[in-house]
Amino acid sequence: MKRLFFIPILLLTFSLVAQAQSKVTFNVNLTPMLKDSTFVPGRDYVQVTGSLSPISTRPVRLYDTNPVDSVYTAEVRFSSRYSNSELEYNFEIVHPEGKKKTEQLPRKVRLTNRELELPPLYFNAFAW
Repeated sequence: MKRLFFIPILLLTFSLVAQAQSKVTFNVNLTPMLKDSTFVPGRDYVQVTGSLSPISTRPVRLYDTNPVDSVYTAEVRFSSRYSNSELEYNFEIVHPEGKKKTEQLPRKVRLTNRELELPPLYFNAFAW
């Protein structure tokens, strides 16, 4: 009988932990980079890297899901332990030979245990 009671509690605990994560949608507008060929789709890619795991250990690639707007997007889930922590992040353009063009200044956002969609600002633009 104890086993039957334990399974629902385990499922409820897992459900609460999964919901407590912060999901951040990163967006970057590459229109100027496309116009001057600093970024060439199919040859180059854009990624986000930052100060908290998982993007501190492994950058995440962004994709253009709607090619009309030149906005590249990726969703990243952060552990609930980072709730109310400040995330510093940057976008990077990676060229095939491994060269990277990284934004000059770090961007910052405070993580909460809610979903957050960041506006699609231009790559390396900080007048906001």
